[in-house]
Amino acid sequence: MPTPVDNPLLLRFGPFQLDAQAGELRKGDTLLHLAPQPCKVLAMLVSRPQKVFTRQEIQREIWGGDTFVDFEQGLNVAIRQIRAALCDDAETPRYIETLPRRGYRFIGRVEGNSDAAEGATPSVPSESAPHAAPRVPRHSSYRRRMTVMVGLGLAAVAVIFVWRMGRIAGRTPPMRIQSLAVLPLENLSHDAEQEYFADGMTDELITDLAKIHALRVISRNSMMQYKGKHKPTPQIARELNVDAIVEGTVMRSGDRVRITAQLIEAHGDRHLWAEAYEGDLRNVLVLQDEVAQDIAREVKATLNPQEQIRLTSGRPVNAEAYEAYLRGLYELHGMTAEASDVLKSESIEKAIGYFQQAIAYDHADALAYSGLADAYASLSTKYRAPLEVMPKAKAAAVKAIELDDTLAEAHGSLGYVELFFDWDWSRAEGEFRKALQLNSSLPRAHAGLAEYLLFRLGNSDEAIQELQRAYALDPLLPLSHGDLAWFSFLGRRYAESIEAAQRVGHDDHILALSYAELGRRDQALAAADRAVSSARNPVILSQIAAAYALAGRADKARAMVGGIEAQARERYVCGFNVACLYSVLGEKDQAFAWLEKAYRERSD
Repeated sequence: MPTPVDNPLLLRFGPFQLDAQAGELRKGDTLLHLAPQPCKVLAMLVSRPQKVFTRQEIQREIWGGDTFVDFEQGLNVAIRQIRAALCDDAETPRYIETLPRRGYRFIGRVEGNSDAAEGATPSVPSESAPHAAPRVPRHSSYRRRMTVMVGLGLAAVAVIFVWRMGRIAGRTPPMRIQSLAVLPLENLSHDAEQEYFADGMTDELITDLAKIHALRVISRNSMMQYKGKHKPTPQIARELNVDAIVEGTVMRSGDRVRITAQLIEAHGDRHLWAEAYEGDLRNVLVLQDEVAQDIAREVKATLNPQEQIRLTSGRPVNAEAYEAYLRGLYELHGMTAEASDVLKSESIEKAIGYFQQAIAYDHADALAYSGLADAYASLSTKYRAPLEVMPKAKAAAVKAIELDDTLAEAHGSLGYVELFFDWDWSRAEGEFRKALQLNSSLPRAHAGLAEYLLFRLGNSDEAIQELQRAYALDPLLPLSHGDLAWFSFLGRRYAESIEAAQRVGHDDHILALSYAELGRRDQALAAADRAVSSARNPVILSQIAAAYALAGRADKARAMVGGIEAQARERYVCGFNVACLYSVLGEKDQAFAWLEKAYRERSD
């Protein structure tokens, strides 16, 4: 890259460098994508810091005084793209300030030769001093403009030459983007209470992009592992095995929402595109659709007619209902894998309250019904009795589908109810496949289909393959590894179960069972000892006790039975797991009694 001595039109401000001659904007060593017209506008503003350029001046010097294009729209788009590239904000600007009914000015500090900087764009007379003599003679300005034009022409020739030489040498063309990840949007509201809003916007953007079958989009569960962290883009891409990263910001001020987004090619850490979007909260779904459409266009993803419809179906929302919905998502997905069962169940109950609040504000809110279905289903078996919550989950999912048949999440939730509560196998399979038809990047639907293949058809090979697809979409979520460990165990693939459980780091109860089945007694007992030290949930305790019995320590298993049955008198305890424990202990009558109890309670 040329130095300031070599190129007098190199303007530096903050971490940015603008080469007005080449029409390039860089942040450090990274080339940022900025279209030619916005780049010219930025050069004009930066060349005269603190000067107010009216819209008429910008039109005359950049677009030409006789232009017949929609200049107002073009300038608005150019300013939005500049702000997105600079990560600037219209309400609290660091670089580009809007003066209502007047124009724009650059308020940042520019480094370098100010006289040279003025040559970056044609000289513009000041409104405040209309009779002042120009600082640069007209013929000198003309020569400078000619120099810029010649320089751009030579640059274009050089680009064509390098491109052709690259073709001749057989160099690899730019990477085709087939997978991407959306980093958690940064909250620019300077209010910690608004974190739920930023996380919700991230979640919804991921959901929109996941509707594009040509893309593999990483689930929000894995992406939230990067919240507040600042890892290099290539490293994130390697960890997630994706071609591109989307990052951006969100700011809410009252009922106004502003979203910025930029697309970065992961392989070369190269900025491909940036844009800013602003509108009322009631139109936030439209803004999200616009972001997803623009990203799809940039990665050249081919949309089928159904996808085009789904990405343009954003409707006005009730602001209060949508805010409650986002708070519900935050509570439903906010708990880490290490959180206690008490905290997890409390968070899910709060989510239910927020989704119900959203529905009270807007009875036609399909998103809120879909979230409510997920929340109720998440409580089943581990926290609440299936008979208590699964009918509510089904009612909410059915209502969501009635309101919007294109909600993949609602179809996935209904599939779980049909599989684990209604025991309607064919309908469960149909709902999972419908969910994946609408959103092929929905890990929960892949996992549900895998459970159907394993539990209904007994096909562990296909089930594990389907679960691997869920894992590819959610590589950092411990639940993905835990499901894989459990599936492998149930498929009698004990070595694979051990490998998957070790990746999770806290599934010692599955390790204990797998080691015990392989006859590795000492390792089974060590894993069981680690698991029992922190376990509280009777489901996990029953499995640990069964592992002790399988490893030859029936005494330890029997000592745990009393505590598990005591919990069953106080709260719901899944009868199937207790039945398995009694079966391992050889007490068949007790095993059948608990199986009958599990059947009556519709245990999954």
